[in-house]
Amino acid sequence: MFDLYYFIGPFILLLIIPFLCTGLYAAIFSNILPNSIYKFLLGPVALLGFYIWAVPMKMGFYEFFRATF
Repeated sequence: MFDLYYFIGPFILLLIIPFLCTGLYAAIFSNILPNSIYKFLLGPVALLGFYIWAVPMKMGFYEFFRATF
């Protein structure tokens, strides 16, 4: 049971990073873009946040979190 603790860090990052990307997008572009374009691009920005999370996971963060617990 305790050998699964190394999953906690990456999953917390998985929740935080897309929300940060969409929050930053909302803070910058909510007043600049028209509402329809803003809402249309909201999904791709969240997917970009997932991509930002996924690439470093393959480059060694998984081993980092696994080694810390």
